[in-house]
Amino acid sequence: MAGAVSRCIQRYSLTTPTALFNTQHHIRQPVSLSLYKLHLANYSTETAEKKELTNKELVAEKIKERNMSTAMRLYLQRKREHDMFIAKEEAEFEMGKQHLANMMGLDHQSMTQEDIDKSIEYLFPSGLLPEARPIMKPPAQIFPKQKEAEFDVDGRPFQSFFYTLKPNLNQKQFELRDCIEAVTIFGERLIKQGKRADSNQVLDISKTAESRWLNKRELENMCVEVISDKEYEDFIYTLNRLIELPFSYRVKDEIFKYRISDDAAQSTQTFLTPQYNEEGKAFVECEGRRKTSSATVKVTKPGTGEMVIINEEYPHYVMDIGYFFSLKDRLQILYPLQFTKLLGLVDIEVKVSGSGSSAQAGAIRYATSMCLRSFVDKSMVDDMKVVGLLTQDIRVKERKKFGKVKARKGYTWKRR
Repeated sequence: MAGAVSRCIQRYSLTTPTALFNTQHHIRQPVSLSLYKLHLANYSTETAEKKELTNKELVAEKIKERNMSTAMRLYLQRKREHDMFIAKEEAEFEMGKQHLANMMGLDHQSMTQEDIDKSIEYLFPSGLLPEARPIMKPPAQIFPKQKEAEFDVDGRPFQSFFYTLKPNLNQKQFELRDCIEAVTIFGERLIKQGKRADSNQVLDISKTAESRWLNKRELENMCVEVISDKEYEDFIYTLNRLIELPFSYRVKDEIFKYRISDDAAQSTQTFLTPQYNEEGKAFVECEGRRKTSSATVKVTKPGTGEMVIINEEYPHYVMDIGYFFSLKDRLQILYPLQFTKLLGLVDIEVKVSGSGSSAQAGAIRYATSMCLRSFVDKSMVDDMKVVGLLTQDIRVKERKKFGKVKARKGYTWKRR
């Protein structure tokens, strides 16, 4: 009896350090029976109150579930099943991660996704194609994200675009439209006051050279909706229209939500590794495109400034920069060499085809700039990005529309 009482007293922390020491060493001490009954009564009362509170919560949840709409009830059921499924998959992923760490002799707590990929590549045969090699990633990256509830318990939608087929996309596009209107009004007011946009803050090509717009798949993941090609083009058109405004830097945060930094891709393309010919000279070869033209440029260093241009349709004609009659096209080709201060220090061989002279000059300029990156330092590469030498011009001629003379020009209206 004394042992049970001592355990009861120890459980409710009503003992002194001396009494606790005596209890742990099985020293019997007289305890009043009334105190023991009082503690048991308090314990039973607390347990009953907890059960009553739990029952009340269950009853309240059932009443709430009975009063909610059918759509909300089905959503909650699907959400509950999805959460249980993700929790199960995450537990299996953690277990597999521990097994893999034990096999490779690593610590599973500090194991990164890169370590997992390298371990799988090491354990499986090297002859496997990348498509056949198994992958091991967190469930959140494998399984599609589930859309959150768009209506309350009574069935009322949270946003006004609920009855459109794609409310999240339309909501974002409407927010961009509000930004365009606000920036336009602000710009007109400042222009009337004789003020101009701050040239240091304008979002020109130097501010956006190291980022790109979200692609279609990334936009779908953000909106958790299926987006068509036309809807994606309209969305990007709205973003381009906003960023072209002179005062668009006032909504810079809103714009850059839809831009992704391409640091990883640029780091792999920063320098093309030079190769060496029989004479021991380093050379780099790259292809550039502009409209429908294509140019393959080979830059060799050291050189004497020689330039050879061959049109693939007439390969027996070998020409120099005189291939281009326009002075503008010649300057466009020489500009990367002048900017990097390598004019007269490298030899250039060009094979060009397609389109007209202006497009061919643009393709040669881009390919030459990409080749010259391998012969300059990092600071010069950054300067080349700022002036736009490393940005490909992806514009193409807009197609002719039905009922118009050209892409946008319409027929002259005549009354009679």
